[in-house]
Amino acid sequence: MPETKITDLKVPLPWEEAVKHREHAKEKAARQFVAIWKANKDREDHDLRWGEEVEYMLVDLSSGGARAALCADKLLRQLGSETGGEDPCCGAGWRTEYGNMMVEGVTHPPFGWSLDEVLKIEPALTWRRREIERVAAEVDANVRVVTLSAFPLLGVPDCTAPPAAPSPHGHVSQSVLCPDEATSPHPRYQTFTANYRKRKGCKVGAFIPRDGVTPDERLSADRAARLPFELAAAGSLARDPVPGHIYMDSQAFGACQCCTQVTLLTHDIKDARYLTDQFLVLAPLLLALTAATPFLRGLVADTETRWPAFKQTWDDRSEEELGPIRNSRTSANDMFLGSGSPADNAALGAANDVDAPLHQPTLERLLAAGVDAPLSRHVAHLLVRDPLMV
Repeated sequence: MPETKITDLKVPLPWEEAVKHREHAKEKAARQFVAIWKANKDREDHDLRWGEEVEYMLVDLSSGGARAALCADKLLRQLGSETGGEDPCCGAGWRTEYGNMMVEGVTHPPFGWSLDEVLKIEPALTWRRREIERVAAEVDANVRVVTLSAFPLLGVPDCTAPPAAPSPHGHVSQSVLCPDEATSPHPRYQTFTANYRKRKGCKVGAFIPRDGVTPDERLSADRAARLPFELAAAGSLARDPVPGHIYMDSQAFGACQCCTQVTLLTHDIKDARYLTDQFLVLAPLLLALTAATPFLRGLVADTETRWPAFKQTWDDRSEEELGPIRNSRTSANDMFLGSGSPADNAALGAANDVDAPLHQPTLERLLAAGVDAPLSRHVAHLLVRDPLMV
């Protein structure tokens, strides 16, 4: 998702128009990649920088219980895009996120690479938390800022403040569980959600095993991927159509989950590729170590991380693509990148043993431009997917 500020006014095309330009958009993306690669392939950075972003959840406590506070747009307009000074210990950047109960806070300016900079992390996070809490109190005294991986009651009736009802026959998600008001009111996110549904051919669906699910009830990954199409064909409006599973039928159930992310500037592209490959191995371990999502839609899940719900609710594959494209758009990378050296390229043949489809025009363009084969294949695989915001 591109960086979006609440005051940005650019609106993507609806899918009916965007689909006419998808091949042109892929061609432009490939040409842009080649231009960036040529400009940076020999670049070396010595003043290395890095930063993190934390997604904060807004919770309303006015009713004696907890509800998702749909006021992030108001907070962001009051916060602005940056607050504080030129020291990350007393400054921050603020960004729109998918959910209107979420605010993204980022390091501003970024940290340096020395060990002394590590000592700034805790003061920076403390200052940022106090700043967003101060503004939240000004917007609504009943709103609290919390860091949750997922709001556990999203999808339960009357789960938002102000109250909002799902719109199963509406123009955005068509969820029977989650109101479209949970999504940021920015037109980019509303159109993005609708385009996902239209491109897929039905609304999304996640089926997360409930605590105590029996082996006979547990769905295979392929079965879970096909169920949204079957439910749509049957015209189902059921809240719980699959025994033993927590059903979630809106992108909000995935994208309204929060996390901490880190962005790193490396010395050169070789280091960046090495780091990417290492994280492909480490990320599942880090995900397990930070498991913090046992509750979804007010129910106890048999899983403890947020990723299964995110992956399933952001699967835009059409029914015909379930075989040729093996996983969701938000699944992990299918390929290791290597360093680009001949020795690495030979070893990658064994490591990259997944049959990943490629966008052939992109592959040919990148190879002709001198991009090495592993990186060309990686980009060509990414562009198998259609652009959803044009």
